[in-house]
Amino acid sequence: MADPKTIPCPSASTESSSPSPPPPSPPPDAWVAESRLLLPQWESMRDSTKIVIPISISRVNQFDAARLDVEMSAMLKEQLVKVFSLLKPGLLFQYEPELDAFLEFLIWRFSIWVDKPTPGNALMNLRYRDERASPNTGKEVRTGLEGPGLSVSQKILYCISTVGGRYIWSCLQSFSAFRRWGDPEQRPLASRAWGLVQRAEGLYRACSFFNLLLFLYGGRYKTFVERILKARLVYGSPNMNRAVSFEYMNRQLVWNEFS
Repeated sequence: MADPKTIPCPSASTESSSPSPPPPSPPPDAWVAESRLLLPQWESMRDSTKIVIPISISRVNQFDAARLDVEMSAMLKEQLVKVFSLLKPGLLFQYEPELDAFLEFLIWRFSIWVDKPTPGNALMNLRYRDERASPNTGKEVRTGLEGPGLSVSQKILYCISTVGGRYIWSCLQSFSAFRRWGDPEQRPLASRAWGLVQRAEGLYRACSFFNLLLFLYGGRYKTFVERILKARLVYGSPNMNRAVSFEYMNRQLVWNEFS
């Protein structure tokens, strides 16, 4: 007798071919939980304009600009001395502090006072910026170099501290050397004044050295006066390189060494 064939159950095939049940609907307050999860991302995207853009100004450019300003002043002084070359010899020597102050005042008057860079800063693509009023964040900040120039008070204080300060110090040194304040046989008042001058010079040199260390570390305010006035050197144009190239000088130095 043959075994009967197995006949599949119709109910099982019907259950397997039936569609899967739909997924359960989310609770009514699901959007509240999702909004709480996405809120930090939205806040970070909205506050992206508050991120401070770090800028780094080349320290070599700032030192080169100061050196070029000194060279420019020396060139102007040389031309001015040639004008009075036919007069009495040594006539301008006694007025040398006044002459240096006058030339430095001219450079300040036609550069910083009219919101223009000095000759050295112009060649190095630098300009002075008022760090107190410069925007660090916001929609107007795109390169980090934005910001107004120096205020009127900053310009005047810069002139007084640099031009006037150097002139007064030069005159004081010349007067003390002429009066021989440093001699031991001088009167007590002169010796005391000489001691004060030496202490002031030592204090200024110590402050300048400390400021130099801060400048080498952070790249801001190459001089002590700039740090006090919050006058920072930044690039004038973010897409322009400095105008001074030392390739020819380097080639000359190498060629001289070989020759």
